[in-house]
Amino acid sequence: MNRRAVWINYSDLLNGIMPKSNWVCMATSSNSHPDEDTFDKFTRKTIENGLLEFKGHGNFGEKLHDWFDQTIMVMHAMENPGAIEVMTTWHNGESLADVFWQCFGATCLPDTADYDNIIVVITDLDNENRMSELKGYMTKFQNGWIPE
Repeated sequence: MNRRAVWINYSDLLNGIMPKSNWVCMATSSNSHPDEDTFDKFTRKTIENGLLEFKGHGNFGEKLHDWFDQTIMVMHAMENPGAIEVMTTWHNGESLADVFWQCFGATCLPDTADYDNIIVVITDLDNENRMSELKGYMTKFQNGWIPE
């Protein structure tokens, strides 16, 4: 697939450093309970910047997914934001490699998605830099490996 993968630190995402449209985000969190108010700000910024799909991963993956959906519901009920077409999923029991692989096959996207130019953004809410791990997976993917 022609999808480009980029690592962006969670703190940078909170400061609005992210693609402006046509992207998928995988956020992993396993070590410490994420802050709901901070995550709400993250969710709103990603929606403003054209996020197509959000994948929550790790021990708190389901919680992140639920919070993301909750923010969307609040926005629809109280703020009249117009159409929000972000697909959300959670992946507590799956490996980082598996969910990373799924980002390249994201197909539950709105009709407005430019499938040939989707950017995959990966971040870790625990502030662990996983870039070298993800580069290793990319090399394996390019050599035909598919995680279980």
